[in-house]
Amino acid sequence: MSRHPTLYFADGTLTLKASDGTLYNVYQHHLIMQSDFFSGMLTLPIPNHPPISLTDNTKDWIQKARDAGLDGTSDATAVQLPDKFTNIDCERFLEFVFNTKGWTARVPDLDVLCSILKTSHFFAAESGVEYAIHHLENHEGLAAALRFKMGCDYHLTEWITQAFDELMSTSIKDMTAEDEQLIGQRAYRAIARAQAAVQDHRVTLAVCPPPPSHTNWCSGSMSNRKFCTDEWEAGWTSVSGVLGALIKAELPGSEIHDSLHAFSFGAMPFECRERTCTSLKDTADRRSVLKKEEDIIDAEVEALMKELL
Repeated sequence: MSRHPTLYFADGTLTLKASDGTLYNVYQHHLIMQSDFFSGMLTLPIPNHPPISLTDNTKDWIQKARDAGLDGTSDATAVQLPDKFTNIDCERFLEFVFNTKGWTARVPDLDVLCSILKTSHFFAAESGVEYAIHHLENHEGLAAALRFKMGCDYHLTEWITQAFDELMSTSIKDMTAEDEQLIGQRAYRAIARAQAAVQDHRVTLAVCPPPPSHTNWCSGSMSNRKFCTDEWEAGWTSVSGVLGALIKAELPGSEIHDSLHAFSFGAMPFECRERTCTSLKDTADRRSVLKKEEDIIDAEVEALMKELL
């Protein structure tokens, strides 16, 4: 066993021990204030707890507690921290709680933030969880697969959704073994299903345009109706049309949905074009076919969360 060089305070009131034997002597009251886990553990009634007399000061009481062999009052009776945390994890957690490195004023490295989140979540230290999440939220080094795993580990549903969307942009065949291990087999299969379903939908939508919505100009003449339909389908399935946007440019369906009126549909009558484009927009009771890929992804994420959370 060895005492930590900076986290073994001479006037500390609680001795802790990491899995490698490193000892920390910290201020019990402050730790209780920061962590619901330690608050619950250290405020329970303790048998043979040394009484506090009117003449006792803190130093006297601690000595009585040590003499009684109370847990956490000496190196020999140090409270053992969970083996799931390395001494580095414990060090980072305590450094954050006691702010020995001024971390509240700077942004640590990715692995430090992950460590603080892991330990703070376990020890129910809300300030540590909030701090880590705040700095990890837009951290450039947080890859989608790791964000997904952390979202599952700590029940951060927004992270799961965000990471799933990011992973959808990478072909399943290009996903690394490390990514697959991080997200797990269930998520891997869900992404594979979603990618296949989205691709099928986009190809079908690209080559099979929705039927146009005709106006009075077309209703009285079959030739007018055919001309209008042909112009609509030709514009939709051209490289510069929706087909090109879906297959060549690979634009999201929602982006095409928002800019549909800007596409050219040849000599299709203006009223018919506007009516048809409007009919493909979202309504209060109907989701646009151009946004079906989002529904496919949302359904997979929802099912996945039910399995994993």
